[in-house]
Amino acid sequence: MREWPIWALVCACGALNQAVKFLVASLLDRRLALHALTESVGLPSLHASVLSCCTVLLGQRAGWAAPETSLALVFAVIVIHDTVRFKGSAQEQRTVLYRLVQALPGDERLRRRTQSLLQVWAHRPFHVAAGVLFGLLFALMCGPAA
Repeated sequence: MREWPIWALVCACGALNQAVKFLVASLLDRRLALHALTESVGLPSLHASVLSCCTVLLGQRAGWAAPETSLALVFAVIVIHDTVRFKGSAQEQRTVLYRLVQALPGDERLRRRTQSLLQVWAHRPFHVAAGVLFGLLFALMCGPAA
């Protein structure tokens, strides 16, 4: 049986992740949620699934003590941690800015423009955990036998 390149499996994991996200968002919205196909936030997290998939595939192929596996693991932990922390902080800042603009008298046009600031763009811990699990399971099912 042919062994797929890691990059192809990681891309397939990302594509399947987005398809699952589309289905979940469509069910929750009770309409087609095409926007979910292009968003990295949401359930499951694209960042988490792709990076965990890549790390597990590298571990399976190169070995868990290999330098490239160690690098992938460190990179995955840093990116996932920073994504949750940074985007969460940015969401808090957008909420404060929105409240300040709403409290100011005057420009209604500015108030309407800041309405989009309330849209949640942060990765939630549950979404990240689901993404890690998704990537892990995808790599275990589609990667080489250990």
